[in-house]
Amino acid sequence: MTHTVQVPINVFGILKPTGCKYLRIDSRLPMKDLFQLLLEDCGEQRPVLILSIYGGAKYFTMTERLEKEFITGVIDAATVANAWVLTVGINNGISKLVGEGISHYRLLYEYPINVKCIGMTMWGTINENTRLELKSSSSGFPPPLCKRQIPDNAQEFKETIERNHTHCILFDSGRLNEYLGDTQRDQFIIEACKDKVKQNGNAHTCYAVTIIVEGGLGTLEVLENDIKEKRPIVLIQVRIKNFYLYSLYCIQIDDTELRKSSFSA
Repeated sequence: MTHTVQVPINVFGILKPTGCKYLRIDSRLPMKDLFQLLLEDCGEQRPVLILSIYGGAKYFTMTERLEKEFITGVIDAATVANAWVLTVGINNGISKLVGEGISHYRLLYEYPINVKCIGMTMWGTINENTRLELKSSSSGFPPPLCKRQIPDNAQEFKETIERNHTHCILFDSGRLNEYLGDTQRDQFIIEACKDKVKQNGNAHTCYAVTIIVEGGLGTLEVLENDIKEKRPIVLIQVRIKNFYLYSLYCIQIDDTELRKSSFSA
């Protein structure tokens, strides 16, 4: 980060035809500011539940029936509890399933409540073509700079954003080929849950629940942060190997905290 400079936000807009709102921001931006920005965009409707759905970044085995039941449960929870759904926001794995599932149910059943589905990923994770498209679609980005910045034959990730999310937040650290850690999500949830503004005379309370679907090594940091913050975790179809690796990873966590957490796979 020593060779980066801060510039005004100039990559933002709305993708057509899905209406996904995207925003590139500094990865060091305080999560309090991001939470307030999203809150304003949602008409000051504070979430009662933050539902993080992670895992299965590439492939996962889930039957069509289970996929349907899973998405139905997510949507029911999100609409009843006025929840915000968080994913990694890329166009594969569980984030693709969630984004497409919410979009399909929104069209088929005409849900009166628009489920807020927020993708959080790194600007350097998505491919160059997607970065160029987002720059070109942004009214605030200088047209002369809308050109490829890496050679066509350069090795890079092939990820693109999942466009059925209502919002896509792209954290820019100045690096390419970088996957998102869990710092931003963890701090965002902390800010959301400590927001105690009174509504209708009652103190607002926000809760957080995490669902891990066939999580691999990338979800270990998510699990560690949730355990430390005592957030409920639901594990779905976890492979024995990954669960074993997760157990080794948690050795650093206080044993008393681990005893307070229970899991079912």
